[in-house]
Amino acid sequence: MGCVTKLGRLMVEFPLLPSLTRAVIKAAAFGCECLLLPVAAMLSVENAFIRPGNPEKQKEAELRHRKLALEAGGSNDFVTLLTVFKRCSESDSPATWCREHWIHWRALKTAFSIEKQLGEILNKLKQRKDFPVETFDGSKPELLRRCLCAGYFSNVARRSVGKSFHTMDGHGSVVHIHPSSVLFDQESQLDWIIFHDVMVTSKIYVRTTCPIRYEWVKDLLPKLHEIDAYQLSSVARDEMTPGITQQSEALHRAKQQSEQALQEARRKLQRRNDEKSISDARTRYLQRKLDKSQSGTGQ
Repeated sequence: MGCVTKLGRLMVEFPLLPSLTRAVIKAAAFGCECLLLPVAAMLSVENAFIRPGNPEKQKEAELRHRKLALEAGGSNDFVTLLTVFKRCSESDSPATWCREHWIHWRALKTAFSIEKQLGEILNKLKQRKDFPVETFDGSKPELLRRCLCAGYFSNVARRSVGKSFHTMDGHGSVVHIHPSSVLFDQESQLDWIIFHDVMVTSKIYVRTTCPIRYEWVKDLLPKLHEIDAYQLSSVARDEMTPGITQQSEALHRAKQQSEQALQEARRKLQRRNDEKSISDARTRYLQRKLDKSQSGTGQ
């Protein structure tokens, strides 16, 4: 029977997805929960961005949303959510601010309430002696992304050919960045990304994304070391340096040798377990038992 880890006992206190919960706890360990609590709240409500049906109004809404994304740095959907939350909460008239920026006031109002509740839960947990404490000397934008990696390490994808990505969860699914993401049309500048969720239409799209570095997730994904990330993501050969190519080929050879050794072991085991082998083993056992009995009688 298994047992709940210290981290697990902290995580069960939050009414959030495990990925979000882990990211929040990681941020709190660094004393920067203010970066993740609003994001967690925004991801717990309906889509806050209004997309009207009228073409002209839709264009206006897209311009407003793009401006907010650029204000947030233009490269991280999670930071865009954080910026929307902060800008609205700091406004003298949040409802008016939402209307002017084509944001659902109902969603933001709910997000404010959720953020407060999450903060209360976290404050209680931080009173525990076993609550983790860590330090980080980098910038806040990097800290935010590292905390997200701690929670979303199973939602990692690497760029493949063109604008497509391959997930690194062992399935190697082909995915595309959703048009609503600030990273849409920036695919050629990306390598590794994490994403919040998936939407399936004619293609598989990932939404709410941000760029990351491989070294931030490699220790969180032990099995990632056992696969050839370049081969799995179908990276074009002209994007691979000679050194990477050699490493990839060496890994492939080692994997083949390992598989051959495993197959040979299975064949030996199968030969040992076939009917004739079992019958012969039983005959030898009975003979040894008979010899032992006769030896005892002779004494």
